[in-house]
Amino acid sequence: MATNEIIVGLVGSPNRDGRTYQLVTAALEGADRNGAETELIQMADHVVAACKDCIPWVCRENLKCTYDDEAFEFLSKKVLNCAGLILGTPVYWWDTSGMVKYFILKMFRVYARSAPLQGLPAFGIGIAGGTGNGLVSGLRPVYHFFQMMQMRALDPVPATRFNFDSAIQRSGELGARLAAMAKDRKAFSSLEERLLYYDALPYLGLSRAEERRLLADYVTQSLPEGSSAEIARGLARADTLAAAGKALDSLAEVSKVYEAGLEVFEAK
Repeated sequence: MATNEIIVGLVGSPNRDGRTYQLVTAALEGADRNGAETELIQMADHVVAACKDCIPWVCRENLKCTYDDEAFEFLSKKVLNCAGLILGTPVYWWDTSGMVKYFILKMFRVYARSAPLQGLPAFGIGIAGGTGNGLVSGLRPVYHFFQMMQMRALDPVPATRFNFDSAIQRSGELGARLAAMAKDRKAFSSLEERLLYYDALPYLGLSRAEERRLLADYVTQSLPEGSSAEIARGLARADTLAAAGKALDSLAEVSKVYEAGLEVFEAK
């Protein structure tokens, strides 16, 4: 099979067999079930050096980093010649991992102007371990990358340890969709179409308060049956307060739900 028919999955985590790896693997397995050839790449084996923002800006013309960077050359070729991209990142302090960011920034510098990835189907997975905070915020840089490179992204997968099983399932479903889309790559007809397309994707437009509520909801759903009813009622109270314009009180109630749910989750 030709290189440009391969679905590539990038694991942007130093933990080679952790949750990021598991989620990207599930996505690739979904693509494989839909007849695609797949390849998993550990970005920890190919850590891109920081972009030096060279002046004059020659890399946008010759499409090559001025400095030797074997990791960037390897990863960029894999992405430029793939049929679909899955990019997984752990979330550190509400943000994307450094190795993913370094790769993204150098891709912008070298390739964003020429847009060789127009219409490439892609989706991102973010796993916010520990507290679960940043489950959406950590994915925004990944989707900004997709948008600026003019890829056609599927829904993001905001994952935590609280919704991990459903995130695995969702990753597999999206992997299968990606494989189908890869057979008929469609570029956007205009900037305006691309902007509206990305505005319509779920999760990415959530405020910080809404993101916090989503996390509290995931925690509540993860609790054993019978232990979550009273905790879940706290979310209803939070929504009532929000509807009444009491944003601070609402968010405080959400935090109470999260903390109560976390205590039960840790004890189970």
